[in-house]
Amino acid sequence: MATKRTRMSASERREQLIAVARGLFAERGFDATSVEEVAARAQVSKPVVYEHFGGKEGLYAVVVDREITTISAAISSAIAAPAAGAAAGPEAGRRGPGESDASGSASRIAERAALALLTYIEDSPDGFRILSAGPDPAPRPPPPPP
Repeated sequence: MATKRTRMSASERREQLIAVARGLFAERGFDATSVEEVAARAQVSKPVVYEHFGGKEGLYAVVVDREITTISAAISSAIAAPAAGAAAGPEAGRRGPGESDASGSASRIAERAALALLTYIEDSPDGFRILSAGPDPAPRPPPPPP
C-alpha cells in the first residue's frame, strides 16, 4: 500500500532545501554540488530549487548568510557578556588602560571571542567547513620543478 505524502508549505520546503544544501556544501564543496543533487536528495524537481533560490549561487548565499549570522551572534554574545568575577559596585565604573567597563580587559574580551569561535567550530563543523572553503577556491599553481 502506498504511503500518502504530505505536501510541505513553501517555508517548510525552503528550510528542507537549505538543510540538504548545507549538508552537500559541507560534504562536497560549492563546485562539486549541483542543483540536480540538491533536488534529488530533497525529492523535488530542479525547478523547485530554482523557484526558491534562483539557482545554486542563491542557495549558497542563504546557507553562508545563516552561518555568518550564527557565528556573529555567538561572538557578539561572548564579547557582551560580563566577565566572570567582574567588579560590581563602585569599582565597576573605573577602568584602567586597555580595559572595558564590566566586561574586563581587552585581552579577556579577545579570549572570550576566540573561545566563542572555537566553540562554533567544534559544535558546527559543517558550518565552519562551508565558511572556510568559500565558493570558488582559486586553483593552486603546481609546485615548481625541483
